[in-house]
Amino acid sequence: MLDQVRSSDYVIWIVALLLYVWDSAILLSPRHLLLVEAGRRRFATVFSESPFTIGGRVLAFSPLVFPSRGAFIAPWGRRWVDSAVLHTALEAVEELRGSLLVVRVLATWAFLLLFVLGPTLTLSMGPNAAVVYTAIGVYPTALTAIVVLWCQRRRLRLSTARAAWLSLDVLVCPAFLPNLVRKITTPQPIEADGAQVLFATAASDVKEQFLSRLESQTEDLIDETSPDGPEQEQLRSYLATVKAAQ
Repeated sequence: MLDQVRSSDYVIWIVALLLYVWDSAILLSPRHLLLVEAGRRRFATVFSESPFTIGGRVLAFSPLVFPSRGAFIAPWGRRWVDSAVLHTALEAVEELRGSLLVVRVLATWAFLLLFVLGPTLTLSMGPNAAVVYTAIGVYPTALTAIVVLWCQRRRLRLSTARAAWLSLDVLVCPAFLPNLVRKITTPQPIEADGAQVLFATAASDVKEQFLSRLESQTEDLIDETSPDGPEQEQLRSYLATVKAAQ
């Protein structure tokens, strides 16, 4: 009976965790990549050989234990741009990344409050006191995040409607607050092919893993296309371009 009571004490934190995971899920087109920050001017990718799909879209998650890392969505299979255009696209991304410091701190702090401090206080003080003390930390963090969103709205490239929606989002459900960095970055377009961005920014081992998975997915797409259509040749040409860049 004691074990059941103790387990039930953590229900609120389990629910908060499930909301956080659900909110971080992204459904991607099979021809898009999720590029995740992996350091200064570095990206990695969430790209599986056998992805889980829902309604023809790929279910992807950013690293859940690193709420400070942004993620960007970029298409793959496009014609690669020249170095000047690529440089401009990467500089635009870096400019946005550079404006996210305060948001990163707030998202990480909210993550620690909800998923480290809350359960720890539950263990030592019981669920009621833990909820109260955690709320004392979480709601001021959410209000601070709202102020930052509006004060830095232009630097964060948020429309008025988007800033209002994010403000309501984190205030109504603080479990969404650790995802704030990604809520800002994922809608931002990257004006270059995702594979080209990855090959310009990723570590060599990341490139090798990506190329292996890209070959597998490209072959699957080739098998699904008409042998008489131009798409097979386009996919083969694209794969050759990526291999040549390795």
